[in-house]
Amino acid sequence: MSKSGLWPMIAILLIAAFLRLHRLDAVPPGLTHDEADTGYFAAAVYRGTRSQVKAPYGYAYQPFTMYSAAAFMALFGPSDRALRVHSAFFGLALVLFTYLWARRAFGLAVGLGGAALLALSFWTVCDSRFALNSAPAPALLAAAAYFLWRALDDRRPERWAWWPFALLLAASFYVYEAAVAAAASYVMLLFYLALVHPCCCRRHCTWFVAMLFIVALLTAPHLLDPASWGRTNTLSGPLRAALRGDWRSLLGNIVSTLGTFSISGDSFVTYNLPGRPIFDPVVSLFFYGGIALCLWRWREPAYAFTLMWALAGIAPSLALGEWTSTLHSKAAETPLFVLPALGAVEAGRLIHRRFGPRWAHTFAILCTLWLGVVGLYTGYDYFIRWGQSPETRAAYFHNLVAIVDYLNETDYRGVVALSSPFPDLPLDPFIAEMRLRRDDLDLRWFDARRTLVIPADSTTSSLLILPSSTPLAPVIADRLPAPRLLERVHLRLDDSDPHFDVLEWKPQEALAQLLPDGTAITVTLGAPPYTAALPVNFGGVVELIAYELLTPQVPFGGTMALLTFWRIRNPDALGPVPPHAYGRAAAIFVHALDDGGSVVGQEDRLDAPAWNWHPGDAFVQLHCFQVDADTSPGLYRLEVGIYTREDLARLPVIVNGVEVDDRILLPPVEVVGQ
Repeated sequence: MSKSGLWPMIAILLIAAFLRLHRLDAVPPGLTHDEADTGYFAAAVYRGTRSQVKAPYGYAYQPFTMYSAAAFMALFGPSDRALRVHSAFFGLALVLFTYLWARRAFGLAVGLGGAALLALSFWTVCDSRFALNSAPAPALLAAAAYFLWRALDDRRPERWAWWPFALLLAASFYVYEAAVAAAASYVMLLFYLALVHPCCCRRHCTWFVAMLFIVALLTAPHLLDPASWGRTNTLSGPLRAALRGDWRSLLGNIVSTLGTFSISGDSFVTYNLPGRPIFDPVVSLFFYGGIALCLWRWREPAYAFTLMWALAGIAPSLALGEWTSTLHSKAAETPLFVLPALGAVEAGRLIHRRFGPRWAHTFAILCTLWLGVVGLYTGYDYFIRWGQSPETRAAYFHNLVAIVDYLNETDYRGVVALSSPFPDLPLDPFIAEMRLRRDDLDLRWFDARRTLVIPADSTTSSLLILPSSTPLAPVIADRLPAPRLLERVHLRLDDSDPHFDVLEWKPQEALAQLLPDGTAITVTLGAPPYTAALPVNFGGVVELIAYELLTPQVPFGGTMALLTFWRIRNPDALGPVPPHAYGRAAAIFVHALDDGGSVVGQEDRLDAPAWNWHPGDAFVQLHCFQVDADTSPGLYRLEVGIYTREDLARLPVIVNGVEVDDRILLPPVEVVGQ
């Protein structure tokens, strides 16, 4: 780094570090499910047992981040803090390598300008603070470009630089699918050199082709795995439609993506201040000037490659549209922010030639001042407008994070029954795992709007936590002996989930009050049918201990409601966790059957997830479903059973050690006229 650029670059990096590390534990104000999922995979590597789960849509299955984030967990522990510092580190590396590449390709002024814009931009500040699997990709691509330019330097080519170029480019493939699109720019550059600069191509072609071949070899095992293309396959609908001759969706997406630069940005609040464009009007002017300059100087490799890289990097967003474009275009961050720097520097040179050095110096000062304005706007928009908005707090599950923070500080030790909107893996429980700093609490996850888990410990009181978004179902709350409210923790009045209640209760006393009286003690099962007394054993896993039909009569098209009460015997009897699943998953089915055995109404659900079952615990489950409107008046039997989600296999009903059926029949519900 030349001395003339050393101190300005140090200042840029310090400002970038401040914007990426300031209040990193509070903004974003929580964790998304995607971030927690990334943390799950990194923590598995950190603990030495890499998970075999195939993550949905390829969000967290790319392996590079598993290992790089695990390294940060070695320093900071397996927590959300480690994930966010990991992202901030690569955000700073992006600023540094963008400077190094742009300085070598275009000169010191462009290098400093591009780095400053990257350091101060709302988009890149946000992106450097998200704990997502894709975080390292832009920095790896910028570093690859820097070493490539060192290798291609005809004045003093450095052959050793080909190797870090190939390794860094290959590494980016293992981070994010969009990096593969951006990497196409290197293939385009090779063909460009062959057509426009044949002499240069002859000097470097052998090495260039060899390195691209090595990249292909290094990445083939990953790219040949269909799971690596999960996100692409899921979101490639507009391209498939265009191939069938319907271009409307694709053209609309292209227009909306191009509009994100200066008109209206990504509308997804999780990753952007909705509608905020990437560039303000002043920077936009230089951005389009930079594009024009690159087109004018297309015969110079650096200018041509900048456009190739930018176009290839935003290609996924062009196909998919502006929604989440801040993620899909992130592989193009370096060229997109170098373009305005090119425009501004060229404008300064024109001013210098036409009006003299004094005006050029004034222009440079104005540009520097405007960078300060950009930074101030970024700070205000990010930390206040975006970071404090109710929509952002909801998107980052701030209420759940506040609950976990409360648990981190409480003196209580033991079982905590915790209601949550998304109690299944890999959702809310992974957020808690990344945030919880203690191991003396045993959480029971459930959604109180349809269920209540009753822990087995009957000797002591325990905690029950109910967020405002998932209160107890009225039919359960009305029967529950009133728990003692320890504290109502208020967050913000404008939050979508403004408070949560911390209650003290005695679970087994509560279960005794919840169970219906002794009238519902038998069920029908087997063929030929016979009556059996409760409890009924399902596969040695759980047993039905009681039930209550809340709606013995239902009008045409009306809603039937059934409470079932269960005790967990041995969750391991469900079998081993499937190798590519987060945990065990099951469902309780309730079907209304006509005389011919056809289903006229049903609901399959389980709001006390099977992955979190503990022997001796009990739970009550509420099923509500609509009976078909064209159902004839009469009596309809109810069948109840349990199946595993992985293979849809029903648990057998076991009586005296013998499997007699895979369901039970409850007394009928009567469908009556209006």
